Amino acid sequence: MFKQLIYSTLILFLVIGVSFSALGHGEGSTLLEDINKDGVVNIQDLVLVAAAFGQPGDRTAEQNPDVNRDGIVNVLDLVRVSNSFGQTEVADNSTYHDIQDSIFDKSCASSTCHAAPANAGNLNLTYGTSYQDLVGRVPQNPSAAAAGMKLIDPDNPENSFLLTKLIGPEFADQGARMPFGGGMIHNGKIEAIRTWIEAGAPQTGKVPGIGDLAVLRDPEEVFEPPAPPPPGEGYQLHLPPFKIEPGTEREVYYDTQIKDENGNSVEGDIFINRVEIFYPAGSHHFIIYRLTEDGLAKGLLKNGIIPDIAVNPEDTFRELDTDNPDPVFGVFGGDRLFVVGTQTDDTLFQFPEGVGLRLPADTVYDLNSHYINLLGTETLVGETYVNIYTIPEAEVKYEAVEIFVSNRAINVPPGTTRVSKLTWYVEDELERRGHTPDTELNVFLLTSHMHRHGELFEVFQKSTGEMLHRSIAYDDAPIDLFDPVLRLDTDDGLNFQCTHNNYDKNEPLIFGLTSEDEMCIIFGYYFIPTESAGSIIR
Repeated sequence: MFKQLIYSTLILFLVIGVSFSALGHGEGSTLLEDINKDGVVNIQDLVLVAAAFGQPGDRTAEQNPDVNRDGIVNVLDLVRVSNSFGQTEVADNSTYHDIQDSIFDKSCASSTCHAAPANAGNLNLTYGTSYQDLVGRVPQNPSAAAAGMKLIDPDNPENSFLLTKLIGPEFADQGARMPFGGGMIHNGKIEAIRTWIEAGAPQTGKVPGIGDLAVLRDPEEVFEPPAPPPPGEGYQLHLPPFKIEPGTEREVYYDTQIKDENGNSVEGDIFINRVEIFYPAGSHHFIIYRLTEDGLAKGLLKNGIIPDIAVNPEDTFRELDTDNPDPVFGVFGGDRLFVVGTQTDDTLFQFPEGVGLRLPADTVYDLNSHYINLLGTETLVGETYVNIYTIPEAEVKYEAVEIFVSNRAINVPPGTTRVSKLTWYVEDELERRGHTPDTELNVFLLTSHMHRHGELFEVFQKSTGEMLHRSIAYDDAPIDLFDPVLRLDTDDGLNFQCTHNNYDKNEPLIFGLTSEDEMCIIFGYYFIPTESAGSIIR
């Protein structure tokens, strides 16, 4: 009998992993000079740049020495790391940090603009420097300075030259619109900066009324589809383009099957040990499910079909109704099973050696994408490519199994902060999965998921009380890898808790499927010997 455990029947999760190597393009740190991600810029980071000198940048590399993201590791990266010596990453979930991460880092802080060595306009917008270089500073532009403007004038957006440059100066002697030659910035991002300045441009804390900046796609951003795995090494799945109108968010499902390079369906089971996921900015999450015979028999593929959202009229999408999700989603664990997913636009997962995730290749897979265009003024196009890489069954010693538990008991009244707690028990997991009794679970990955009102997520080992995972970033939770693996016996489990605030809504904050509702989900993976695996994962 299950011990007070709530398994979500509506799994709208968004953070993922299957790996001892896990990487999202949206990095957990905005301190790009901290290449090895140890929390401080030091000689070790400089060595990594020197060792890769002259090599092209790799956007999916776990340690990317192409610090300025110009496509090649060169002297500019050496300069940027050396100039940042001693800087440390600050655990920061503030609005200013969101602006740094989603606007300055992405569109401004390049080596040819507002970062070393150029520091155009004597302005450095890299992490750790941007706030001091902006707030209260007099601009170098003579016209703006004569008018009494500041680069950022707290409480006064109209007197803030940064905002003027992003909107486009009215007077020719104030120069061109920024970013210069780099395309326009999304209006939603510009309005976020305006709202932040109106609130006094605080360096810490959250400012109400600013949406999720991470999902906004800049107008001239170009999405380049990835090449598929070489023949014989894996397969590519594709969720084709679909439309999301301005002022809306859309969650769709698209059914497909794994096919070889000739377009033929693949029969039998395959094992995968590497997954790559790519999509253009704007997505709240992407998930791959596989449908069970029960789900197909229920007719899930016939429900929720929405015409006219596909870019190609031949593609058929089903849309989730958040007020009545069952006809499209069904029951998690019965009608559909989770495979893998992500919350960042370029993601790589690599399993530990000898560990494989079993997939029935001849089944139906449901590709689930949730795109947000609430702040947009033009129609957005969503799309996703997934590369899955296989290993021979003879090389698989252990089967990977997902941990996915959702606490739906969230209720935060307006103007308050609340903590929700839940425990995941190994004993219940063994029974539910049909694993051999007394099997020891080898946990190798843990992460979490909340929405934008989430302040803190913590996971502890039940038997020892040791903290295993901590996140203050709802949109980029860290992925904790355990080496050696975390071994949990039948008497153990995981305690987890979420802290949510509700200071900008006039109604209770509860669990839900939209981006403005909340979630508290623990996700991870463990492995067990193939002979101990229950039939439910097959």
